Amino acid sequence: MERRQISSEELGVLYQLLGEGVWYLQNLEDALHSCITVKRDIRIRGSVSLEKGMKILAKNRAQVLGKSIKDAKEAGIFNQSLQDRLEEFKEERNWLIHRKDKKKREDLYVDETRFALMERIKKFSEEALQLQSILCQELEDFVFSQDISKESVYRQAQQKIKELKGD
Repeated sequence: MERRQISSEELGVLYQLLGEGVWYLQNLEDALHSCITVKRDIRIRGSVSLEKGMKILAKNRAQVLGKSIKDAKEAGIFNQSLQDRLEEFKEERNWLIHRKDKKKREDLYVDETRFALMERIKKFSEEALQLQSILCQELEDFVFSQDISKESVYRQAQQKIKELKGD
């Protein structure tokens, strides 16, 4: 294996991939916290006030990914296949976020391992996006099962997007 310094372009790509991965991770965590709040803590439409619901959501958002996945498992709010995927994702998240060991740094000096590292981070991001989509569908299905109209949810979502954009 030939060793060489990582180029500035490759380093830029690596940083972009890491940033995307963390961004997608945060969006996934938010979807997970929203599911836990709605499916475990609130469960029934109108059972808590908006203010109390937002406090519950804020409390859930303070949890780390592993604790949230464990809470979801204990509450049985997801099917086993999704639960397993979340637990596998947590292991990849731990690898990406916590394992800044010497081996990973050394991987940057060999083309084969450098590109494998980048590919693993890409796959992490892809899985985060897929899981976020699945969790959003879970949440949507649950909310609509509570006799809340899709039109009103979509209308509120569009209004919120306009507010965020400054329209």
